[in-house]
Amino acid sequence: MKPALIRALEGEMLDRIPFWYMRQAGRYLPEYNELRRGRTFIEVMESADLSVEISLQPYRRFKMDGVIMFSDILTPVRGAGIPLHFEEKKGPVLEKTVQSESDIDMFRAFQAEKACPYVKEILTRLRAHLASEEDRPALLGFAGSPFTLASYLIEGGGTQKFEKTKECIFRRTELFNSLCDALTDLTIQYLRMQIDAGAEAVQIFDSWGGILSPAHYKEFSAPYTARIISALRADGKAPVILFVGNGSHLVPLMAEQKPDALSLDWRISADQVRREIPDGIAIQGNLDPLVLYGTAERTGNETRKVLAAFGNRKGYVFNLGHGIHPATPIENVQAMIDSIRSFKRS
Repeated sequence: MKPALIRALEGEMLDRIPFWYMRQAGRYLPEYNELRRGRTFIEVMESADLSVEISLQPYRRFKMDGVIMFSDILTPVRGAGIPLHFEEKKGPVLEKTVQSESDIDMFRAFQAEKACPYVKEILTRLRAHLASEEDRPALLGFAGSPFTLASYLIEGGGTQKFEKTKECIFRRTELFNSLCDALTDLTIQYLRMQIDAGAEAVQIFDSWGGILSPAHYKEFSAPYTARIISALRADGKAPVILFVGNGSHLVPLMAEQKPDALSLDWRISADQVRREIPDGIAIQGNLDPLVLYGTAERTGNETRKVLAAFGNRKGYVFNLGHGIHPATPIENVQAMIDSIRSFKRS
């Protein structure tokens, strides 16, 4: 039988709510911090031994229904030839940015297995390990959206204003579209490799898509994620989840792309879901991750509110509305999970 998470993503109504949460392997876990000590993020990410161990850490502690590989959305960008590093409290810093059409050639030449062989090994080893687990969790892969990757490649790292990105899309539209077109082909290839290596579902992270108006999202992001979703769904091997950060104003345009599931942030209400997401699309979400900075009692109460809003919908997976934060208290994560496990569908 397929894992509960996959069955929910395929639209089944299960007798319990499956769950996982974004960034579940990371700095809120003391065992992660112990393993990371003295090692760079890239060193850990590109080591199959270390990445497999980190991917399994939250599962060993909490027994969630999904194990997502420990990696980063910029992994294929680095594999394609962009030198980058990660700085504490700043995030990724790209040492080369896209300035011209010739800079895009490296993405057109991308070969997933050659560029990121460790990703294939990580997933293969995780799938083999999880096969022996009772009531085994699903293995998840992921990639960044073309728009989000393009933003990093233009800005040279994270940003809050996106001035260079928007200058490019409005002043050098042909270059931006050419970059996103190449990144779309790269991402299809990269996710197909992940699925062939054992990923049973994949999530597309359009982390920066929410900075766009509906009209500009429809022009500069949605066509590329829609192409990825269409290609992978035609393969028929694994459900595809679409997440758009800060995307509550974009839900109808997200649903039009027909992913298997939409991952929702905390700004989206149950009424909006009923109006804007067809029953045939599963949903996951959508607790505000900063709720977990409160008390354990409040965390439990807020979790139950989310479950009451969405838990009786066919095809539902509990998740956070964004990645879990590094300072999240472990006891509140446990309170959230206890509330999920005690929820009874009506």
